[in-house]
Amino acid sequence: MAIIIDGIILFVPKAIIIAAAFSSTIGGGGFYSTGFSISVILIGLAFTVIDIGYFAILNGSEKGQTVGQMALGITVRDESTGGAIGPQRAGLRILVLEPGIILNWIPIIGFIASVYTLVAALSPLWDNRRQGFHDKVAKTDVIKVR
Repeated sequence: MAIIIDGIILFVPKAIIIAAAFSSTIGGGGFYSTGFSISVILIGLAFTVIDIGYFAILNGSEKGQTVGQMALGITVRDESTGGAIGPQRAGLRILVLEPGIILNWIPIIGFIASVYTLVAALSPLWDNRRQGFHDKVAKTDVIKVR
C-alpha cells in the first residue's frame, strides 16, 4: 500500500515532464519524428532518476521512510543494527524490488520485470521473517513504528 501512495506522489513530477516533452514534440514534427524517440529515452532516464532518487534518499535517511511508509507507520531499518541503511542500500533495495524502474522501456523485458516486481512485492507473505527478496538482498527489515 505504501508504494501505491508513493507512486501517486511520484506521478506529479512525471506528469510535468511528459507534458513538457509532448508539447515540444507535437509542435516539432509530431509523434513519429526522431525528436519523439529521443524524448522517450530522455523521459525514461528522467523517470529512473526520479524514482531511484526518491526511494534512495527517503529510505536511506535516518528516518528510513518514504511518504507512503510514513502514512502506514512503517520504516526500513538495517536487520542487524536497527539503524538507517543509507542511500546506496536503499537504492539497491528499490532496484531489486522494482527492476522495471530501469527496464520498463524495453518491451518484453519490461513486462517480465513487472511480473517479477509483483512476485517480489508479495514475497514477504511466505517468508517466516516477513522479508521480501529486496529486504534479503539489502539486509533490511520493515518494522512498525506506530
